Amino acid sequence: MLQCIFILSDSGEVMLEKQLIGHKVDRSICAWFWDQVISQGDSFKQQSVIASPTHYLFQIVREGITFLACTQLEMPPLMGIEFLCRVADVLSDYLEGLNEDVIKDNFVIVYEVLFCIMFYIRSLF
Repeated sequence: MLQCIFILSDSGEVMLEKQLIGHKVDRSICAWFWDQVISQGDSFKQQSVIASPTHYLFQIVREGITFLACTQLEMPPLMGIEFLCRVADVLSDYLEGLNEDVIKDNFVIVYEVLFCIMFYIRSLF
């Protein structure tokens, strides 16, 4: 089960963070992730599933925006990737495109959409 979602800009800035109720993932995981991106180049961003020292990370990149999800439990990798793809698709359709300015201008809407999606997913388990 995913514990949180981070939406990162192309420069590694955390634009939005949504924690699952009852779980708290420290933002330092994003710093670790971005340090790895910088040190290993774009080839690291092409990996969809990454094992950090403390979490399993799932990531996709859409139009310069990185969607990063974290969990400490093992789960089917395609489930995490598919979830992020669906989130990106919903946001892209709803906001008519994705970029840093659109996410920042519609912060409340993006946060509410993530809340609804994660609440629904949590009710399935």
